[in-house]
Amino acid sequence: MTKTSAVLTTAAISQLFLLAPARAGSSTPVPPAPISDSAAIVGGLPLPFGVSVFYMHQESDYDVTSLHATAGGYPVPGLGAGAITGIHNEVDEINAKLDWWAQPWLNFHAIFGWVSGEADATLAPQLGQMLGGTNGFTVNYNGIVYGGGMTLAAGYKSFFASVTGNYTWADVDLQGGGGLALNDANNIGTLVITPKVGWRFDKGAVWVGAFYQATEHTQFGRFNLGPPLGTVNFNATVKDAAPWDFIMGGEYKITDHWILTGEVGLGSREQVLVGTSYRF
Repeated sequence: MTKTSAVLTTAAISQLFLLAPARAGSSTPVPPAPISDSAAIVGGLPLPFGVSVFYMHQESDYDVTSLHATAGGYPVPGLGAGAITGIHNEVDEINAKLDWWAQPWLNFHAIFGWVSGEADATLAPQLGQMLGGTNGFTVNYNGIVYGGGMTLAAGYKSFFASVTGNYTWADVDLQGGGGLALNDANNIGTLVITPKVGWRFDKGAVWVGAFYQATEHTQFGRFNLGPPLGTVNFNATVKDAAPWDFIMGGEYKITDHWILTGEVGLGSREQVLVGTSYRF
């Protein structure tokens, strides 16, 4: 496949025309990463404050839900949402997190991190011909992600359940190339919700759960198609192709203060998260 190299979340976004974060999450990511919510019941009542660092890698697909293009103030025929048939995004995110257990069942947290990634867009044949015969291009991006959220947790004997929700924003730099110019994307919002159930033991916990990530962003830019159209201005709206995914993970308590965490996502969205936390 011939690709025109261009630089375009996320989270971040986040993605061909959007950065999603990950989570972190990095999700996200886009977006940002899930917090260590099982600490609420691992080894008794948690130490109230925590400082954490997480790394997350995520691969996911995005859909273009709308695409509007104009040249000289007039619509360009054939350049609708179907002109971009798919976007595959790979994102790496490093996040720092501060959290506070206000109650044994209630945690608040804030996240700040760095996100970078690459989005591969596949073009419909009619658009590829207009761009000189290419059928895809690659967009690279990097920027910051920030946000916050909360966790609700409950337990019975060795079992626990929790749900974490957070909302993050990503501000990313998009570099142009190959005749494509993109406006830098700011305030790309991503919602992440992670319900979990698990089992605790003296030195840690294991869990399974679900991962919901919702990012929607409209990106503005322009590209040069040459005569007779010349410069074409566009705006494209992108969102997650499959918001829900399955996750499994665990954590190991090295001491009363230090905790190691690992988690993987399986399904249409692939992701790996590792990190460490210090509680005091």
